[in-house]
Amino acid sequence: MNELIELIYRFDHSVLLFIQENLRFEPVTPVMKFASLSANLGFLWIMLGILLLCFRRTRLIGAAVLSALALGLIVNNAFIKHLVDRTRPFDNYSDLIPLIKKPHDSSFASGHTVASFAAVGVLIRFFNKPIAALMIVYASLVGLSRLYLGVHYPTDVICGCLLGIAISLTVYYIYEKKFDLEPYSFKKLRAEKQ
Repeated sequence: MNELIELIYRFDHSVLLFIQENLRFEPVTPVMKFASLSANLGFLWIMLGILLLCFRRTRLIGAAVLSALALGLIVNNAFIKHLVDRTRPFDNYSDLIPLIKKPHDSSFASGHTVASFAAVGVLIRFFNKPIAALMIVYASLVGLSRLYLGVHYPTDVICGCLLGIAISLTVYYIYEKKFDLEPYSFKKLRAEKQ
C-alpha cells in the first residue's frame, strides 16, 4: 500500500513540476487565476443557482444545482478533506511554487473541482449540446487552473471531478424521482417555440 501511495505522489509531483516548468505562460496566468477565483466557495455556481431560483420555469433547476453544491460541500469539505488530510503540494515540495495565496485547508479532493462538476453535471441536462459543452469546458478549466496555479495535485482534481459527477448524478436522480424535470429542459422549451 505504501508503494502505491509513493507512486501516486511521484506521479503528482512530476506532473506539477512539468506544468510549472513548461506550461506556465504570462498571458495564460490571468485566465487561470480568473477561472479559479470565479469558483472560489462555489461562488459562480451559487449565483447561477440563485438566479435560476428567481424564475418559476427554472426554479427546480436552481434548487437542484444548489442541492448538488451543498451535498458536495458536505461530502468533500466536511468529511473527505478531514479524513484524508492531504497536505498541499507546495508544503510537501519546495520546488513547487504556487501562483496565488496559499490555501490552508486540506488538498484532497479539490473543492473547486467538486463544486464545478457537481453544478455542471446537473445543468448540462437542461441545455442544448453547444451550451452544455461550454459548461464542461469551463468546469474542466477550473480544475486545470488548480494545477496550473500549483495549489492541488492532479489526483486531487481527478477525484474532485469524479466526486462532482457522482454528486450531480445522485442529485439529478433524486429530483427526477421526486419531480418530473423534463418540462424544465431549455432544449424542450426551445423546441416548443419553433
